[in-house]
Amino acid sequence: MVAEPEASKANAVKTMLDTIIAPKEAFAAIRVVPTWGLPLAVAIVLGALSAFLMVPAYQHVVPSTFAHEAATNPQIAAMSQQQQQQIMAMQEKGISFTWVFVMLGVPFAALISAVVMLVFDKIGRGEGTFGKYWAAACNITLVTSGLGSVVLAVIVLARGAASFDTMQSVQQALPSLALLVPASSVKLSAFLGAVSPFALWAVFLTATAVSTIGRANKTSAWLAGITLLLVPALIAAAFAK
Repeated sequence: MVAEPEASKANAVKTMLDTIIAPKEAFAAIRVVPTWGLPLAVAIVLGALSAFLMVPAYQHVVPSTFAHEAATNPQIAAMSQQQQQQIMAMQEKGISFTWVFVMLGVPFAALISAVVMLVFDKIGRGEGTFGKYWAAACNITLVTSGLGSVVLAVIVLARGAASFDTMQSVQQALPSLALLVPASSVKLSAFLGAVSPFALWAVFLTATAVSTIGRANKTSAWLAGITLLLVPALIAAAFAK
């Protein structure tokens, strides 16, 4: 059993790093002193920077994505060439600000994660609080929105914008279970694309957080992690086209 650190010895940097290399120690520390500001800030910065670096790749696929929409949407197909060009220009301009939406999306994702962990904590008769799970979620998001986004951006930059032809292909540049199915299976590909090494890492971290911070039973702890994996995957599949 991991010993709980003294409050006076709480260290946000150590807790943040321990989330990556020694999660049980990190969550034992959060159980005593919930530190969340620094990891959340780092995750936001890394996520936003990664999104900014991938803007050229996303902008590159706008024409092909729009052409597909025009072929399947009668309203778009009925527009004049000038109107279609204006819409594409607006889309490209909007994409250039995706990093701003990431800055808002990271804390929102952490909030959802904290709520889910709290729910399963209570189901598993745990003793965690929202504040502690919020801190855990902020540290975990350093892995998903921080490190995961950086690795994705590096892969996208290494391949080059010209190697992508759809928005989904950019998002799935990170290795995932989507490699096991043909690209033509759009919805299945989108679902499996959410199952990446970083997503699975987050499942483990979430389960460890619930079982360590709240001392909830293992079943509830793992269900919390699996839920936070499946819900985004199902949403991705629902909107894929």
